[in-house]
Amino acid sequence: MRTDTSNKKLSSAMMLIMALLLAVVTAGCDRDHGATAPPANTVPTVIFTIPADGSTGVPLNRRISAAFSEPMDAATVTDIADFTVTGPGLTPVTALTISYDAATRVALFTPTVDLLNNTTYTGTITVGARNTAGTSLANDYLWTFTTGTVTDVAAPLLLITAPVHTAMNVPISQKITATFNEPMDPTTITPLSYTVTGPTGTIAGNISYLGATATFEPVSLLTTSTTYTVVIAASDLAGNPWVIGNVPNPWIFTTISGTLPFVSVNMGLAAPFAIAATAGVTNTITAPLTHINGNVVLDPNQTCNAVTVDNAGGFGLCGGMAPTINGTVITNLYPDTTTSTAVKADLNAAFLSITPPAGPPAAGGLGGGTPIASPTTLGEPALSPLVLGDNLFTPGVYTSITSMLITGDVTLDGLGDPNATFIFQSASSLTVADGAPLVHSRILLTNGTKASNVWWQVGSSATIGTNAEFYGNILAAFDITMKTSSTACGRSMAGAWVGGAGAFIFDTNVVSVPGHPSAPAGCE
Repeated sequence: MRTDTSNKKLSSAMMLIMALLLAVVTAGCDRDHGATAPPANTVPTVIFTIPADGSTGVPLNRRISAAFSEPMDAATVTDIADFTVTGPGLTPVTALTISYDAATRVALFTPTVDLLNNTTYTGTITVGARNTAGTSLANDYLWTFTTGTVTDVAAPLLLITAPVHTAMNVPISQKITATFNEPMDPTTITPLSYTVTGPTGTIAGNISYLGATATFEPVSLLTTSTTYTVVIAASDLAGNPWVIGNVPNPWIFTTISGTLPFVSVNMGLAAPFAIAATAGVTNTITAPLTHINGNVVLDPNQTCNAVTVDNAGGFGLCGGMAPTINGTVITNLYPDTTTSTAVKADLNAAFLSITPPAGPPAAGGLGGGTPIASPTTLGEPALSPLVLGDNLFTPGVYTSITSMLITGDVTLDGLGDPNATFIFQSASSLTVADGAPLVHSRILLTNGTKASNVWWQVGSSATIGTNAEFYGNILAAFDITMKTSSTACGRSMAGAWVGGAGAFIFDTNVVSVPGHPSAPAGCE
């Protein structure tokens, strides 16, 4: 069990990891990319270092590394004249080894002896470092860091895996990732130390490493209805091997049977609709009025504040409190008597496609989700340490057999996959806690996650609390209520189940179909 000191290390390390991932997520790091020569006129750069520039309290036995923007000529970045460390002052640090890992584009400087206490060191990559096309850095790259007084003897922790241990319904196109609480030695993450095994043996894959995340990408699709076992062995930059974490070693997951129903939930004709309601909509007069980016379907109750809409593509008078809209309001009379019925049918089919086989409210087609333990209160205050299954989730299907309450921040980490899909199934209600303008509940999307790939299947009704920032598509069997000043990037469909009477209640909200031309920035 970790001490308080280790927990502080864990929290600060996670902040470093997230910063590194944000800094280099677009750099590309798979083995195929690593082996491709850049154009001759491309100037390489150093994209991050460990320790980072300005770091303090660095362990005395820490190795020094630099990552590059593109494949480098190994001989030039491992030359003792081109990768130097000095301190104190201009005193050179003798290197036991300087190595370069082509897959991750990382050069690693290992000192012969531990660094000195409370000493400032300077790392330098000179213009003698060249990429594989022979182009040098534009300028020498220098950074400084200061040591503490202790060596790092703590074993690294494995914090997050995707898929999570015992996950079901995993896509056969899944990349397997392992994220640690601190940067690891990339030379220890190899095809021999990171393996994925199925019934017929070890599968072939390409291994990459970025920040603190190791990724195994199978060279071909996985097999359906198959359980796989993952084993990883790695050491941190102080040479401490990973021995324990939030998941067992090995961990297992099982692929989906047949095709992949949740890689892209098929909304059919309902795709361009931001709002659906089968029991009418209500909108308050609070300024500014609610705004909708996307179409609206009202059927069979075609009313707004108990006033029949204009059946001409808008909300009509709506008791003097009509929402504004970049889109069209369709009903069972407009533009004809059949379109709204077809939209509702496709909406119901989408809802059932992500509903558990046992329901509620009816039998659906997506079982085997990872259970969310009761009580199903998700989220923590802003800037809290990330805890998998509480305020942090990786791609997959998650199931609550009761209601679901979100309070504080919940982070959905796509692990660099722009197609990463999240499905949350609530057997009863979905509630997002009330907040204030500056402190409120939020769904945070990181590392490639898009609102368009996040789905909330609600067996009864959903309530989005005051000032909440919500991301993802809500398909609720019954009502949806958006309280004062909450926003939603995602379709919000009340009465998504054919047997549900779903009203929609607005109060100064913005609701957008992800990717709509008028949606707020980042809503995609």
